[in-house]
Amino acid sequence: MGIGRRVPVGPQRNILGVPKQRPSHITLFVHDHLGGNDLVFRMKRSTQLWRLMIAYCDRKSVEFNSMRFVYEGVHLLSSQTPDESDLENGDVIDALPVLRGGGAP
Repeated sequence: MGIGRRVPVGPQRNILGVPKQRPSHITLFVHDHLGGNDLVFRMKRSTQLWRLMIAYCDRKSVEFNSMRFVYEGVHLLSSQTPDESDLENGDVIDALPVLRGGGAP
């Protein structure tokens, strides 16, 4: 790089203009609305979220089908990965019980 040459700098590049490497692992918090606690999960960005969801349900002793996992108001699918869901390091996922109601008689 010569003197006076502008280097493209942005959120995807470091100060030298080299593309930033994203870490392969991500730390996610799952907020429990039943007990009010946050559980911490560390996983690869390429791992499907069903592993996190099943681990959460096992730790809380609840059925997998009785919980819904939501990030910023959007229901997360178990087949998605953190990269596909636009999850970043330190994001909080809400674990909500599925509410099933009956119709009025």
